[in-house]
Amino acid sequence: MFFSDVIKTEPDLSRLSHSVLQGYTCAVANEIGTERVQQLAKVMKRKNVQLGEDQLSCLVKMVTLNGIPNDLDSYPKDLLLFLSPSDYAATGSCRQYFANVGKANLDLLQRESSKRKQLLLEALACLKISGTQVNKENAEILGHLVCDLGEEYIRSSGGSLLTQLSQCESFQPDQEEAIKSVISSGNTTFGHPSVWSASTLNELSGLIPLFDHSILQKIPKNALTLWLKNFAHDSPLSREQLATIVEELLPSRHKRASGCPENKKITEAVLNNDLMPLDYTPEELRACLKNVSLKNHFSQILTYAFSNEQLVVLKEKLDEAYPDGYPASLIPRLAPLLTFTTVEEISKWKITSPDMLAALLELPLRNEQADALIKRYVALGNPLNATALNAIGRKHLCLLDATLLNMIDSNSLKLASLNPSACSQPTKDILYAKAKRAFSDQHHLPSYYLLIEPYLGGAPGVDLRALSKDNVNMTVHTLMKLRKDSLMSLTPAEVKGLLGENLDDLVKWQNKSPIREWIQTRKQTELDELGIALTGGTQEGYIIVVTPQFQPPSSAPLGTVAMMVHLLPALLLSFLMMT
Repeated sequence: MFFSDVIKTEPDLSRLSHSVLQGYTCAVANEIGTERVQQLAKVMKRKNVQLGEDQLSCLVKMVTLNGIPNDLDSYPKDLLLFLSPSDYAATGSCRQYFANVGKANLDLLQRESSKRKQLLLEALACLKISGTQVNKENAEILGHLVCDLGEEYIRSSGGSLLTQLSQCESFQPDQEEAIKSVISSGNTTFGHPSVWSASTLNELSGLIPLFDHSILQKIPKNALTLWLKNFAHDSPLSREQLATIVEELLPSRHKRASGCPENKKITEAVLNNDLMPLDYTPEELRACLKNVSLKNHFSQILTYAFSNEQLVVLKEKLDEAYPDGYPASLIPRLAPLLTFTTVEEISKWKITSPDMLAALLELPLRNEQADALIKRYVALGNPLNATALNAIGRKHLCLLDATLLNMIDSNSLKLASLNPSACSQPTKDILYAKAKRAFSDQHHLPSYYLLIEPYLGGAPGVDLRALSKDNVNMTVHTLMKLRKDSLMSLTPAEVKGLLGENLDDLVKWQNKSPIREWIQTRKQTELDELGIALTGGTQEGYIIVVTPQFQPPSSAPLGTVAMMVHLLPALLLSFLMMT
């Protein structure tokens, strides 16, 4: 919101803060010119500013408007995701290009997007990888692109990909199976799991969440224990993932404990040791906690890597200590126990403030738990203010029903940052109407579009037609998320007005729904006037009949179904004469 005002008045771009630079917009970029945008992009690299896909797509257009700059390496690496090796040819080789792409944030592009798939194909061609075997040197060049290699590459490369795969955020099911197969075979530079050390586990720590019982049982227990002691603190693994290892180290058959063994008495020192889970079977833990008060230790020990069976014991102890309900200060610490927490229990929690709601909604809640939590918060008379809305909006906005949505005050919406694009159409409609009222006093300011853009999925056609006259430079992604009936009501000239500088991008999406359906309802002659080679419109001699697609009152707004009826004059005339 502040970017537009600041960028025009600040002579020294290096003085701009990280948060202001993150507000980069296409509209402002067009006003300040190519040279200043290039200076801005270099500052972004120095300050490690992370931009979104739409921002980078727009930035790369401005940076390369007058050709590819020779100092392309001075720009954010993420920009390279929106170029190609041929664009990079003037400043380096394709190997250098893909080495830099491999260090970029590949997740800016959707995993199944054609752009991301094309990058991988071009990288394999550049490195002359014709088969499915990738050596260690090429794996290092591919970097994050290794995360997109199919299971056949993983199986064929004999473990040379494991180090890079360990850096990946997620895998497809077939990739997971291939990784486990390669590791189990022992045909890697790391050897068979039975000879691994704590250092080996540290090097492959990103893959540990994939290890099932068949792999974990082969790894020496002393290596697992040493890794937990020396390396687990710095690993990316969650408490739950560490608990899987703890469970592997505990005896598989638990003897019923007649009492707490003398050498396992729980002392202050034991409670302060985060490796405590390794020393107690569930039965021993239950027996040894019998006469121990945990009231001053629950917050701490719930961060330890206890197995599920051990956590059940701790929840029993917690319920015993607080029969009338948990204290408010402890509730945000209950994440490990959520698996065993019912909706009925959540409906009794004392949620005393928006900040507390925000902390609780950061927990890994199931949808029904989050829904119960939000309703409990409201039932206690707490406000749906900006803090509460931002907390809800991160992951749970679409859970709100019409009753809760209508409780949102427009003034609170002014200070919140919501994105209802994944929600149902009724939710989008309600929030758009509220957002329009909330930002009505800024309707004639450039910042209005930035504020209203996340809510446009609920905008009627008349409001979109008004926006088409305001030079808003809407992205095609936003256009595709508009209400179906609203999009279908727009003329090609109005779509051109909305997209502005982004009009050329429409061609890339012309075969995707709902752009494809919109094109099919337009005359080809109208589409030709856009000058971007859109095809698929209605030819002369066709009539477009638009009929309403009736839906139940509670469903999305009326859509349209386009039927093309080709009138053949000669046949029609013959039919009339015969009649």
